[in-house]
Amino acid sequence: MNQMLHLVFLAMVALQNDITPAAQQTPPPKPPAARTRAIDQWELDYQVGPLRLYKDGETGEAFWYATYTIVNRTGRDRSIAPQWSILDEEGRLFNAGEGVSRRIQRAVQTLLANPLHEDQSAVIGDIMTGEENAKSGVAIWKVGPEARRFSILVSGLSNIKKTSDDPTTKKPIVLKKTRRIDYQMSCDRATLIGEVPMTPSGVEQNPRWIMR
Repeated sequence: MNQMLHLVFLAMVALQNDITPAAQQTPPPKPPAARTRAIDQWELDYQVGPLRLYKDGETGEAFWYATYTIVNRTGRDRSIAPQWSILDEEGRLFNAGEGVSRRIQRAVQTLLANPLHEDQSAVIGDIMTGEENAKSGVAIWKVGPEARRFSILVSGLSNIKKTSDDPTTKKPIVLKKTRRIDYQMSCDRATLIGEVPMTPSGVEQNPRWIMR
């Protein structure tokens, strides 16, 4: 009898050693807290030069050209690929460089007589910080139909984007932060002398940033 009780006692002790109360169990380690990385949003300083008209003496074709300076004040070197377009009051879009030959580019750069004014393809690449590392250039467009009001749109100066719905298709589209400069013709293009004036500042600032 005593031997039987002794065996039961040993079995109870073994069972108790195998089972640890929940309160004494070590909780599993918590996963490390996720680190939220701040989005590096930036925009470059775009300094607008005058917009003028150039007429080719050989073909009689007309071209718009505008100078500019881009300064990186973001605190870090950036890689850029700016694009220039003219949007007229009829909604027609004309991209800089299209229909512009190398001969016209050289003629306009000779007219400007400024070795710092690069063509638009030469501006593509890295831009270092500071005004001393600014990039200056000239954008050239083949003149489209006569228009009294039009805007120069410069994209690629910022990495800021947002998603919106296309008003026509209702499908999601990505809008990019774009520099807009508005102009207004005060005379016929054939009689234009000097630079084209910007639209007078009103409720909206000119130049200004838009999402497009």
